Amino acid sequence: MKFSNTVRRREVAFMIRLLTIFGVVEQRQMRLLFNHLSNRSYGQILARLRREGLAYFSLDHGKTLESVMVFWAFIKMRDNVLDFCASDPPAILSFSSAAKDYDLIPGSKQNIPAINAARTVVAEATVRLIVVDDLSTLDEVEPRLVNDYGVLVGPNGVEQIYKI
Repeated sequence: MKFSNTVRRREVAFMIRLLTIFGVVEQRQMRLLFNHLSNRSYGQILARLRREGLAYFSLDHGKTLESVMVFWAFIKMRDNVLDFCASDPPAILSFSSAAKDYDLIPGSKQNIPAINAARTVVAEATVRLIVVDDLSTLDEVEPRLVNDYGVLVGPNGVEQIYKI
């Protein structure tokens, strides 16, 4: 099912949920995610969010890069998302599709020890998508036997997905 059909007429609620989970995203990312909206409708929603103080703001600037990286992966997977929620660290977001459950995990150097420690806690059936901006970071990840993938993001989105 297309993401646009899932969120239609509930875009504000979905944006608030996403901003609450991620803390900060780039404005162009949010526009890309909600590209089914006209410029006017999108502008009205942004104006409402700004009035309510929810426009792309984060108190934890150390997490900004991680949030932006993981949000690119969410955009790539959007048409597979049936439902999503905040996740337990080291993941930022968990979502379900018709076939599987997924965890979106920032693959920063600071997060690698937590990723490795949690590998036995996460169900084998759950797909771990470890989002990195440098493939060499994945060398430090201790992979599970199945369902671990590296997602390489660049400045304009997901570039490649790799089996770890």
